[in-house]
This record gives sequence, C-alpha cells and structure tokens, in this order.
Amino acid sequence: MSEKGKTTGKTIFSENFVGAVFEESDFDGAVFKENNLYCVAITESNLDQTRIEESSMHNVQFRNMGMRNASFQAVDLRGISFRDANLVGASVMHLNMSASNFAHINLSESVFNSCGMVGTQFVDCNWEDAMIDGIPVRDLLEAYKQVHKDN
Repeated sequence: MSEKGKTTGKTIFSENFVGAVFEESDFDGAVFKENNLYCVAITESNLDQTRIEESSMHNVQFRNMGMRNASFQAVDLRGISFRDANLVGASVMHLNMSASNFAHINLSESVFNSCGMVGTQFVDCNWEDAMIDGIPVRDLLEAYKQVHKDN
C-alpha cells in the first residue's frame, strides 16, 4: 500500500496499515485512534497537529517531515525511527518508545510524560525548552555532565 494525498482533519479509526508507505501526504490535524501501523514508512509528509492515540506503531519510520504540535498518547512506539523531523511543541504521554532512534530532530518545547525509553537513542536533537516528566531537559543533561565529568 502506497499513499499520497491529503487527509487534513480526518479521523482515522481502527485501521490496519501494516507495511504501508505514505509519501508526500498531508495529515495536518488528522486523528489516528486505535490503529495498527506496523512496519510503516512515512516520508516527506505533514503531520502537524496530528493526534495519534491508543495505537500500535512498531518499527515505523518517519523521515523528512513536520509534526509540529503533534500529540502521541497511549501509543506503542517500540523500535520506531525518526530522522530529520520537526516535533516542536509535541506532546508525548504514556508511551513505550523502547529501542527507538531519533536523529536530527527538533524536539524544542516538546513535553514527554510517563514514557519508557529503555535503549532509545537521541542523536543531534534540539531539546530547547523541552521537558521530561516535568524536568527541563537542559537540567537533566547538566546533571548528567556533572555526574560524569571525571569519567
């Protein structure tokens, strides 16, 4: 399944998108609820203000896309890969993001609460004014540097 097009503001409920490829798609303001997106690739697309709720998204690849003010809640994101994406102001709550990769991502002003991040890697990400469980990321990084300054 390969998709292009516009689904602005549409609610997508209980769909199975296993192996789908979305390119140059516009999901601005769309709501994905109770969906299965296993091994999906989403590239060159707009997911600004998109809400993804109560869905399974194992091994999804997000590439070269905008997700400003997107919301993820109660989603299983194990093994996902984000690369070259803009997640400014994203709200991420009650997720399992274990064994995931984030590279070249703008996470400024994003909020992460109650997220499992075991084995998750963040490379070259902008964390300006981002929060994890109510703690500014800049404070977490500074504390880490203080603890490991002699190593």
